[in-house]
Order: sequence, then structure tokens, then C-alpha cells
Amino acid sequence: MFSPFCPVDVRVLPAAEAMLAVRAMLPKPRRLLVLASRGRSAALGLAPFLTALQGDGHAVQLYGDIPANPTVHDVAALLVRLREQPFEPTAILTVGGGSCIDLGKACAALYHLLPKPDAQAVRECITSKRYRTLHIVVELIAMPTTAGTGSEVTPWATVWDPDNRTKLSIDHAAGFPKAAVLVPEWTLGMGPDLTLSTGLDALSHAMEAFWAVARTPLSQELALLAAGKIAGALPVAVRKPNDLAARRDMCMASLAAGLAFSQTRTTACHSISYPLTLRYGIPHGYAAALTLGAVMARNAKAVHEMERLTAVFDEAEGFDPWLYETSRGIRELRLSAFGVSEAALADICALSFTAGRMENNPIAFTPDDVMAILRESL
Repeated sequence: MFSPFCPVDVRVLPAAEAMLAVRAMLPKPRRLLVLASRGRSAALGLAPFLTALQGDGHAVQLYGDIPANPTVHDVAALLVRLREQPFEPTAILTVGGGSCIDLGKACAALYHLLPKPDAQAVRECITSKRYRTLHIVVELIAMPTTAGTGSEVTPWATVWDPDNRTKLSIDHAAGFPKAAVLVPEWTLGMGPDLTLSTGLDALSHAMEAFWAVARTPLSQELALLAAGKIAGALPVAVRKPNDLAARRDMCMASLAAGLAFSQTRTTACHSISYPLTLRYGIPHGYAAALTLGAVMARNAKAVHEMERLTAVFDEAEGFDPWLYETSRGIRELRLSAFGVSEAALADICALSFTAGRMENNPIAFTPDDVMAILRESL
């Protein structure tokens, strides 16, 4: 178990109230770095909000180059920009999905450690875990605009290292955001593909938290709550993108899943997913969900309460039929549909044993087991 359980000030509010709440969370003038893509800023009409923050006395710097799956190069580019301007943030506000929040967390953790940032310095600081030394970690407020990662209530951030074909993690007790302000209406209109990918990311967090070696009764209840909401709301959200009730349920499910796996971490599905994203660019939510059914079937031998999780999908006659029907017409959730061939499986298998993830699976998978899982998912 990880302590504290959740030190994040979590609020679920309509947009107007959310913006007022964020202003109240910044009681004295700050040098505020706002991370939000240009498209997101325009779509949400953030300009008046940022102007109001400046009127409150804050020095506001907007950074709009938000990548999907931030790399060591992306983190370095942001840190270099802040050094060049110069702009030393005393608080960071992220408005976006999990990638935006992860980029904000990386900046918060590394800014004061890297006076001369470049990709190698970022890589070394993360791999050596130097960010865990006592230092100033910039305060962060997260306003997620997708319902998937749960990063707003976890203490870690994912940073990818494409040069070395690996996934890095910033993971420390000070990594929790100060606050998370969820605005369900901001997720309205997300396209079916993004809705499905992020929703399946949340489902993967929930299901893996349920069976993880580090599971607890509380994490399992949160996981079941999240899985149940997703089973009902995700099929609606992908077909009816402006259904606010479904969007709110997905936001609450993502939050519950985030709380669950913040205590347990993830397992084999996430471990196998990393090379799928690195080598084939498969969006993270799909990469994790591709093996959920195969891994769940095997883990049932070691988790006697697994029937409580499988029961969530009884109305759809099982998890696999639910997944097929939910994704039908949006994505074919087979490895082959993403360009993965039988010949590539051995290489993927060799990269699938991530420390801290694979050993958190209740069944100890061998390379032969992983190869079988990959073939089932092909």
C-alpha cells in the first residue's frame, strides 16, 4: 500500500465554478505556468480565464506544445523554454489529458534540479531517481479534459525514452497534484476514438487494480465501482458524444480507477503494453486493453473473487463480447489491426517484462505465457 491514500483536493464542478475554484486555490500572486494545447485552449474558451488570473496578480505563461506521450526530449524542450524566457514557475496548471498532466508533473519535479536541461539530463535525473532527493517541487493543479488516465490523483508521471526504446516513470511522494478539478462538460464532444482509448485506459487501471498482488479490499471496491460505471457509460459515450450523464459517469469512473491503482499500481497488461506503444505507436489505452481478457482469464486461477469483476460484464454476456461491441466500428482491437505481425511477437515479448508491473501480477508469467497471450490478441 502507498501512503498517503489521496492528499489531492478533488472537486467535480461545472466549468464556471471550476474556474472560480482554481482562482481561489491560488490565494497569492504566483508565476503560473499553464499547460494547454492551442486547440484545447480555443475549444474551451480559456482566454478570459487566463486574463482573469492575470487580473488576480498572477504572472501567467501559456505553453501550448503538448505532445502525445511526452518524451525526454519534450520535457527538456519545456524546461529549456522556461530557462530562456526566463520564467521560473511557482505553480503549474495543466488543462488537458494524461499526457498534459504527465508533462506538468515532470516539469514540477525536475525544474529545480536541472539548471541546464537537455534530453540526456532529463533521462539521467529520472533513471537515477535524483528527483526523490529533498528539493522544491513546483505545486501543480490538474484540470483533466479526458476521462482515462486518473493521473490527477496519482503520484507518478510517464515519460517515454524513444532513443532507448523504454518507458520511464517519475514516482515520488511529492508527485501528487495539489488539486484536481474535474469538469465533465469539458469532455463533451470528444471523438469516438479518443473516448474509447481513454475509457479503456481507465478500465485497464480498474481491472488491473482489482487483481494486482498489491490489492486491498478498498482498492478492489474502488476498482469495481469504476469498472461498473465504465461498462455502462463507455458504450453510450462513444455513440453519443454529447451525453453529459455518460460523460460524468466516465469522469467519476476514471477518478475511482485512478484512486484504486494509485494504491496498487498496474500489472501484466500495462507491462505488455509499453513495447506496443513504443514500437507500433498504439495509443496507450488500446495497448493496455488488448490483453485484458487473456490476462484476466489466467489470473482467475489466483484471485478467487474474480467472479465479482467478471459479473460487471454479465449483461453483455462477458468481457470479450462487451469489448467487441463497444469498439465495433471504431477500432478493431486486435494486434494485427495495428500492424503487428506474428514475426514481431518474440521481440515484443522480450520487452514486456517491466519491473514493478509484471511481478505485481498474481500469476507469474513466463515468456511462453506472454507469447501465448500475444498470439491470442493477434
